[in-house]
Amino acid sequence: MASFSTGRRPSARETAAASGVLVALLAIAAWLWSVQAHFSPAVTVAASAALAAESGRKSVAAPANLIATWPAGLRAMGPMESFSPDTLSDKIDGKAELYLSAGFVAMRCQRITSAAASDAWFEASIYDMGQPENAFSVYSSQKRTATQEAGIGDYGYRAGNQICLVHGQYYLELVAADDREPTLQSAAELARTFIAATAVARHANMAKDEALFPSDGMIAGSVMLLSADVFGFDQLNNTYTARYREGKDDATLFLSRRASPAEAAQLATALCDFFVKDCGGKETVAPTTPRGAVIIDSGGAFDGVFVSGALLGGVHQAASRDAAERWIQRLHARLPTPTP
Repeated sequence: MASFSTGRRPSARETAAASGVLVALLAIAAWLWSVQAHFSPAVTVAASAALAAESGRKSVAAPANLIATWPAGLRAMGPMESFSPDTLSDKIDGKAELYLSAGFVAMRCQRITSAAASDAWFEASIYDMGQPENAFSVYSSQKRTATQEAGIGDYGYRAGNQICLVHGQYYLELVAADDREPTLQSAAELARTFIAATAVARHANMAKDEALFPSDGMIAGSVMLLSADVFGFDQLNNTYTARYREGKDDATLFLSRRASPAEAAQLATALCDFFVKDCGGKETVAPTTPRGAVIIDSGGAFDGVFVSGALLGGVHQAASRDAAERWIQRLHARLPTPTP
C-alpha cells in the first residue's frame, strides 16, 4: 500500500520559523486580552445605547398606576397602558374615531383585581377628553339603553357588568369580568378614589342645554351631545339630540348652538340640501310657526329644520308631516327669544 509519509525530518531553519510564528501568535493573543480588559468607555456607552434602542420599550421602566394608592382590597394585575391619538386604535379598533372626533387627548387603562378573589377583576379606562363637554359627548354617545344611575361623578350609570361616568374632562369606563355585586362595588370604589384624587377645572353640567328640550314625551336618559357627522352630515357637529315617543311613534329633536345667527342660517340651508340631495327628500315650507321652518319629506319619514337666533333646531325622522310640525312648535316654544 502506498504511503504519503516522506520520512524527512524538518530542518533547523524550519523549526526556528515555526517557533517564531508561535511566538507572534501568543503576542497577538496577549494584546487582544489587554485591550478587552481596558475597553474604551465611549465604546461601552455606544454599545449600550444601541442595545437599548434595539430593545425599544423593554428598556423603558413600567408606567405608573392609574392612581397613587389603591383602595383597600384592590391591587393591579399588571402595568398601566397609555395611548395617544396616534395609538388609540391599537386598543379600541373600530371605535377610536368616536373619541378622536370629540377632542380625545389621551387614555390610560389598567386591569385591577380583588386581593381576596383573583377571579373578581375589572379593567378601568380613563379618557382625557380635554373639556367636560367632550367627555359628556362620548359618555352620552356610548350610553347603553338599559341603565341605572351610578351616583358617581358628574354623570354616571351602571349597566350589566359596566360602570361609566364623567368627571370634569375625564370619561371613565370600568368593565368587569362579571356582573356580581362585589366586583362592581370594587370598580365603583376605584372610581370614587380617582375622583377624590383628581381635581378638575370645570365639572360637566349640561343642564342649561338639556332644559331647552320639552319634557313631555322625552325618553328618559336619551339626551346626547354628538360631536361630529350628526345624521350622517359632515358639516353638522356639536349638536344635542333627545329622543321622544308619541303613542307608537318615535322622533328625535335636535339643537345646535352656532357662533352667530348667520352661521346658524347657513348651516340650516346646508342641512336641508343634504336631506334633499343626499337623502332623496322633498322640501316644503312649513305653514305653521316658527316662521321660515322647512319640512323635508323623505318618503315616510319627515325632517324639520328651523333657526332661532344662533340656534339651529329641528326634528329628525318624525312619523308624519303633522307630527314634524308639532315637534318643531314644541321645541321652538322652549327657546329664549333671540336678541336683535
